[in-house]
Amino acid sequence: MGNGKTNKKKGKSHKGAIAYMARNSIAANLLMIILIGGGIWTMYNIQKEVFPNFQLDIVEVSVVYPGAAPSEVEKGILMPVEEAVRGVQGIKEITSTAREGSGTVLIELVTGVDRMKAFQEIDQAVNRIRTFPDDIEEPEVRLQDQQRDVMEITLYGDVDIWTLRILAEQLRDRLQNDEGITQVEIGNVPDYVTHVEIPRHILREYNLTLGQISDIIVQSSEDIPAGSVDTNSGEILLRMQERKQWAEEFGKIEVITSDAGATVTLADIAKITDGFEETGFHGQFNQQYSVSIEIFRVGKQSPLEIEKTVKEILADFENTLPPGVNHRIDSNRAEDYRERLSLLRENGLLAIVIVFFILALFLEYRLAFWVMMGMAISFIGSIVFMPYIGISINMISMFGFLVVLGIVVDDAIIVGENIYEFRQRKMSPVKAAISGTKNIARPVVFSILTNMIAFVPLLFIPGTTGKFWWPLPAVVITVLAVSLAEALFILPAHLAHSKKESKMKFKPVEYLEKWQQSFAKGFNRFVDRYYRPFLELSLRHRYITISIAIALFIIVGGYGYSDHMGIIMMPEVSADEIEAGVRLPVNTTVDQAAKVANEITEATQRMFEEHDLYKVADGIKTNVRARVLSILK
Repeated sequence: MGNGKTNKKKGKSHKGAIAYMARNSIAANLLMIILIGGGIWTMYNIQKEVFPNFQLDIVEVSVVYPGAAPSEVEKGILMPVEEAVRGVQGIKEITSTAREGSGTVLIELVTGVDRMKAFQEIDQAVNRIRTFPDDIEEPEVRLQDQQRDVMEITLYGDVDIWTLRILAEQLRDRLQNDEGITQVEIGNVPDYVTHVEIPRHILREYNLTLGQISDIIVQSSEDIPAGSVDTNSGEILLRMQERKQWAEEFGKIEVITSDAGATVTLADIAKITDGFEETGFHGQFNQQYSVSIEIFRVGKQSPLEIEKTVKEILADFENTLPPGVNHRIDSNRAEDYRERLSLLRENGLLAIVIVFFILALFLEYRLAFWVMMGMAISFIGSIVFMPYIGISINMISMFGFLVVLGIVVDDAIIVGENIYEFRQRKMSPVKAAISGTKNIARPVVFSILTNMIAFVPLLFIPGTTGKFWWPLPAVVITVLAVSLAEALFILPAHLAHSKKESKMKFKPVEYLEKWQQSFAKGFNRFVDRYYRPFLELSLRHRYITISIAIALFIIVGGYGYSDHMGIIMMPEVSADEIEAGVRLPVNTTVDQAAKVANEITEATQRMFEEHDLYKVADGIKTNVRARVLSILK
């Protein structure tokens, strides 16, 4: 009767998914091939970006109020907007900023609310406001979106800003003509403006005023709809294209027409020139005019492919630059992406090699090989699931792989070592694989689930921060889940059907096995002679052991909270740039801001020359926006 129970128990232990996969190596190998093949295919086709792209739950309302002080902007613009949108459902927080000549209201929405519906309601509420001052420009309401730039190029030289702008537009057109680049923007340069100058005596001669000339220019430089014509093939819309952009086009505008048919054009009575808006200051690099070009990643484009294309175009474009004009790459996020990818690759390979050699010292080298393969299968296989949960290959998801790198191997080592232990009991490989895996399956499952649950709270971080960091816990949880499946269903099959030792062996293999066996025996002797007695002593005097552990915890904790170890929110790291910023008071003119910027640049230039800093810095970059900013690079 007792034998019957035993046989029944043995029969039960060799059933189930683990036993099925251990016996059927074809199914396990097929699953392994699907994970590795699918992971490699996904690796080449998955979206690649520097930082994760996500939707921002922020609606921005911006209004330009020329010549108004911040207090006037607050009363005339910000307060009416805040009052108008207060009744819209789904608003979490409203932040308003008043500046000289403009105001901005940022409306943060509650997570999960319908963004487009909230945006439309806010837009309608702003359009219903009738108390805005008469001098404001049309309010702009938009959903904030992300624009992730990959590279920033600066053109600079001892030429006028007009020449740099034309060169920048040529470079922009060449970049956008490439199929691998979609979005390129020119920055750090004023907008085009056509200047029309008419002497006073000319106005008196033709009995005209500046207001009349202005009206004529506006009426003559707009596209005018001219109705439609019905034809047999359908309706044709008519439109008079009268829009003008350049001085030559404005010069052809007819100002006066006599009864005899004679005309006076704008070019006859005015000096018309193309130029820029009068900012009083243009961006500089090393006290030379500069223009920046930003290249963005769009859709499925890869940062590394964009960088390669940009550098190829730059190498060709450099030959067409006039003397005295140079270019430099100010920012290259693709380089950061490459460094993180290289770090992940190097650490992954190093971890796999270390695991193999350490396990080969204590266990069989075949077992060490399959545990090592388990790590590779877990990482590569997890990439298969990333597109389905909305994760790309980016800086945050790669950081998640680095985090899980030291965790994922634990379950495979535990299962492999337990199977090895059962084989040492003279069991057949198949039975040892099944019994060893089932014997340790429950604690392995709970240990992996514990690690996964530890990262679950990071999935629910609210706001923009949560959306930014969401890929990290998602990657960790996915890799751990694939690792658990590999350790319970694929690894036992490989160990159960490992080939028996061949009678014909290479001598290096024989030496390796003998050396490994002698090392393992020596380690076991160390465990039996020193570690086991020490462990038994600790268990016999468990209260003393616990007291020592608590004492060490108190000492370490006290040291951490003492003055010996400082506590900071973020560690200080050396930067590639040194910034000097000056915030100017309200009503500061552009010319005054330019004067301050030039003084800062000249002082920095003298410091560079006195201390010979050009050996460690590229130069001085100076901009004037809402503040004066000098960057030493």
